[in-house]
Amino acid sequence: MGQEIPVLSHATPNMRQIMADAAVSFIVSDALWKLTSSTIQKYRLLHGVEDDVAALRNTLEQIQAVLEDAEVKQKKQKAVETWLKSLRSASLELENVLDEVSIEAMQQRLRLLIQRGIIYRVRAFFSSNYNQLRFRIKIIRKVKDIRRRLDSIAANRSNFNLSQATISVDARVGGDRKSVETSSLVHLSKTYGRDAEIEMITQKICNKDIARHHADDVRVYAIWGMGGVGKTTLAQLVYNHEKVATYFWLKCWVYVSAEFEIEKLTKGIIESIDGCRCELSQLDTMQVYLQKILFNKKFLIVFDDVWIDDWRKWEVLSKPLSCGVKGSIVMVTTRSKEISRMVARVPESIHKVGCLSEEDSWSLFKKLAFGVGREGEEDIRELEPIGKEMVKKCKGLPLAVKALGNVMWSKNSAVEWQRVKESDLWGLQGDEVQILPALELSYHNLPLHMKRCFAYCCLFPKGNEMAKDLLIHLWVTNGFIPSDGIADLYIIGEQIFSSLCQRSFFEDGGICKMHDMMHDLAQYAMRHDCSIIRPGKELIIPHEVLHLSSSCPEFVLSVDDSEKLRSVRSILIFAHEYKGNVSQIFEHKYLRVLHFIGVGGTKLPESIGKLKNLRYLNLSGSTIHFLPESIIYLQNLEVLILDSCMDLCWLPNGMRYLKNLHCLDISNCYSLLCMPVGIQELVSLRRLSNFIIHEGGTKIGELGDLNLLGCELKIQNLDYVQGFQDARSAKLSCKSNLISLVISWENWARVSTPEWEYYISRRQHSSSETVGSVLEGLEPNSNLKKLEIRDYPGEKISPSWMINLKSLVSIKFHNSDKCNHISALGRLPALKSVDINGMQNLRRLHDEDYTISADDILFPSLEILHIASCLNFISLPSNLPKLKQLTIKFCPALRSLPDGLQCLRELTRLEISRCEDLVRRCEKETGEDWPKISHVPDIHLS
Repeated sequence: MGQEIPVLSHATPNMRQIMADAAVSFIVSDALWKLTSSTIQKYRLLHGVEDDVAALRNTLEQIQAVLEDAEVKQKKQKAVETWLKSLRSASLELENVLDEVSIEAMQQRLRLLIQRGIIYRVRAFFSSNYNQLRFRIKIIRKVKDIRRRLDSIAANRSNFNLSQATISVDARVGGDRKSVETSSLVHLSKTYGRDAEIEMITQKICNKDIARHHADDVRVYAIWGMGGVGKTTLAQLVYNHEKVATYFWLKCWVYVSAEFEIEKLTKGIIESIDGCRCELSQLDTMQVYLQKILFNKKFLIVFDDVWIDDWRKWEVLSKPLSCGVKGSIVMVTTRSKEISRMVARVPESIHKVGCLSEEDSWSLFKKLAFGVGREGEEDIRELEPIGKEMVKKCKGLPLAVKALGNVMWSKNSAVEWQRVKESDLWGLQGDEVQILPALELSYHNLPLHMKRCFAYCCLFPKGNEMAKDLLIHLWVTNGFIPSDGIADLYIIGEQIFSSLCQRSFFEDGGICKMHDMMHDLAQYAMRHDCSIIRPGKELIIPHEVLHLSSSCPEFVLSVDDSEKLRSVRSILIFAHEYKGNVSQIFEHKYLRVLHFIGVGGTKLPESIGKLKNLRYLNLSGSTIHFLPESIIYLQNLEVLILDSCMDLCWLPNGMRYLKNLHCLDISNCYSLLCMPVGIQELVSLRRLSNFIIHEGGTKIGELGDLNLLGCELKIQNLDYVQGFQDARSAKLSCKSNLISLVISWENWARVSTPEWEYYISRRQHSSSETVGSVLEGLEPNSNLKKLEIRDYPGEKISPSWMINLKSLVSIKFHNSDKCNHISALGRLPALKSVDINGMQNLRRLHDEDYTISADDILFPSLEILHIASCLNFISLPSNLPKLKQLTIKFCPALRSLPDGLQCLRELTRLEISRCEDLVRRCEKETGEDWPKISHVPDIHLS
C-alpha cells in the first residue's frame, strides 16, 4: 500500500510570476523575416545597399538572440526598457522601408501596363514628376540611417549583461513556458465547488471496470480544461482522497510541462516510487526496471500538465505501464481537448473541468481578500458589493479569482476597490497584474506566431463573436503566419485556430468567443502595440501604435494622434453607421488591414488608392453604390469583403489587375447585376461568394480557370446559360476545394421593371430539355459536402452525376414548382440532411422507376428530413434507420405515415404542421398513426 501524501497548509503556485513582454520580438521577427526572405533579391531598387542589407540582417540576428532576456529584465531595469523602445522604433522604420520597396516594385509593373495603354482612366494617382532615381536615393539614405541606428543599439546591448537564448524565438516550436512545477500537495482550505467532481472522478478511477480502448491497454483517465480552471487542484484532491489512498497500492505524481521527454518522465516515475535518485541512463533499461517495480501492483500514476503533439511519444511512454494488476490507472491533466482524446480514447474516461459557480467564486474570493493579516479594520460590508462585481468579471475561473483576491487583500478602502473595479484589467500595473498570470500558463507555451494570432483578437470587443474565416484572413494579411514560400498560409491558419481552441483560448466552433479573462490577457500582451477606443472612455493612443480598433460611431484624431498612428497596420471599426472623417483614415500609407463596417455615403473617396500596402478591406453593410477606379492601386489587396452592401451596383473593371486577391465576398449585394470584367483573370481567388451571370456581360465560362475556389459558391441567373457545353465551361468538377455549392435560376438582384419582365419572359420560354442539359453540365466535384438547387424551372432533377456525390452530407431544393422527380437521392451514402421547400408537384423522395426490395435501405445516413410547401407530396420512405428529426409542413396530400416509422428508435423530434388529415391521424392515443410515433419524445402537432 502506498504511503499517505500529506496536505500542505500553504499554497504552492507562485502567483507573483510576471508575463514576459514579447511585443518587440514580434516586430524584430517581422523585419528579420523580410530581410532574409528570398523575395528581397528581386527588389532591384535595393541595388547599391546590398552590404547594408546583409549587415542589417546580421545585426538583427545578434539582437534577437538576447531579446527574450531583455524583455524579462525590462520589468526591473528602466534602461533595458528604453533600449527596447529604441529597438522597436528602428525595426518598425526598417519594416516600413522594406514595405515601400515592395510596393514600388508592384507599382512599376502597374505603371508599365498604363504606359502600354492597357489600363486607362487611372493615371491621376501616378505623380507626373515621378523619378525612379529620386526614389532609389531616398531609400538608400533611409537604409543607411537605419543601419547606423541598429548598429548603435546592438553595441549598447553589452551594457545590460543580457543572456543569449540557446534557441531562436522563431525556431522554438513550443515556447519556453517557465511555468510553475506542480506536486500532489494541495491547499484544501482554498478549494471550493469541486466536491461533486471529486467524488465522481474518485468513483470512476477506483472502479476496475472503467472503460479502456483495448483489453491490453493501460487505463487512462483524462481531465482537461482551460488554463487556470483548476485541473491540477482537482487532480490533487482526488489523489489525496481517502478512498484513493486505500484502493491503490502505489501512487506516483509526475509533472510534465512543455518538454515531453520520455527518458526524463520515465526516470521521474522511478524516482518517485523508489524515493531515491535513478542512475540509469538508457530508456530501454529504465523501462525494463519500471515494469519490474510496477508488476503485479495496483497503481495510480498522475501526469500533470501534459503537452504533446505526437501520439507515438505517448505510446512509448505508456508501454511499460500496462503491467499492473486490474484496476491500475494513469490520470492525465491537460489544457488540450485533443490530447485528452488521444490518451484516454473513450468518452467515459474524459472529464472537462468547468468554471466555478458565482457562489463558490465569491466564497473563494472572500477567503483571500478578507483573509488573516489584512490591514484595515473598517466594515467590509462596504466592500462586498464592489467585490461581487469584480468576481463576476472572473467568470468562475479559479486562478483568476485567486489572483484578484490576492490583489484586493492589500487594498483597504472602498475608493481603491472602486478604482480597480472600473479599470481595465489589462492595463493594471505592478502587483495588480496578478490577474494575468492565472491565464499566462497557457499563453506562455505558445510559439511566437501563435501568441500574435491570439493577442490580436483583443481588438474585437469583449463578448464579440469572431468567425474563424475572418480571423484567419486577418492573421494572414497582417503577416502573422510564418511562410516558407511553399506551405498554404490558410491551411496553417486553420491549424492555428484549431490549436487555440484545443488549448481553450477560444470556444470551439466556426464562430467563436473569447472568455473575458482571455480577452484581458490578450489586451495585456498587446498593450504597447494596440489602442482600443470605447464610448465614454478617454482616447489614449500610444506612440507608434500598430493596431487601432473602435466601437465608437464617431471619433476625431488630432494631429498628434495621427502622428502616433504613422506606422499603424490595422484599423478595425466595429461601430455601425460610422460618422467620422473617412478621408482621415485613408492617410495612413502603411495600413494593411481596414475593417470598416457600415460606411455611410454613396461612394468612397478616390484617396483609398493611396493605401498601396492594404491587404484586407472589409466594407460590409455600407451604403456605397460603387467602388472607385483607384482601387486598382491596391496591388497587395488579398481580401475584399462587401457583404450586405445592398446598394452596391457596380464593381470597377480594374479589379482584374488585383492579382493577389484571394477572397471576394459579395454576399447579399442585391443591387449588383454582374461581375467585374475580367474576373476570370483572378486565378488566385480562394473564395468567391457569388457569381452573377448576365446576358451581354458575365458568362458562366469565366469560372473555368478559378480552380482554387473553396468554401461556398453561389451561381445566380442560370437562365442565361445556353446549354450543356456552356454550363460545362464553368469546370465545376475541377474545383475540388469547394465545400458548398448553390445553383440558382433565380435573379436575386433588384432590377428595373423592363429587365425583370424580360427575365420572366425568358423563364417562360425555357424548355425542360434546355434546363436539364444545363443542370447536367454543372457537374460538381465529388468532394462536395453541401448542395442547394433553387428555382429550377425543369420537371425533373435527374443529372447523371448526382449518384457520384459520395461525400454529400446536405442537400436543399427550394421553389422548383414544376419539378416532380428527383433521382438518386436515397442512394447517397453520406447524406445526413434533406430540406425540400416549395416543390408543389413532387410526390415522393425515392425514384418511382427504382425497384425497392425488402433488403434495400434508402437514405442510410439520413438524420434530418424537412419537407414544406409540397402540395402534392403523398409518400415518405419507410426505412430511415438513422433519422433523428422529421418536419412536415403544408403538405395536405400526405395523409398517413409509413408503417416502418415505429422502428426508428433514433427519432427524437417530430413536427407536423398545416397537414390537416395527417395531424388528425397522429393525435395522442386516438389517432390511427399514434402507435407509429408514440416512442418519439418530442412531438409538435399544429
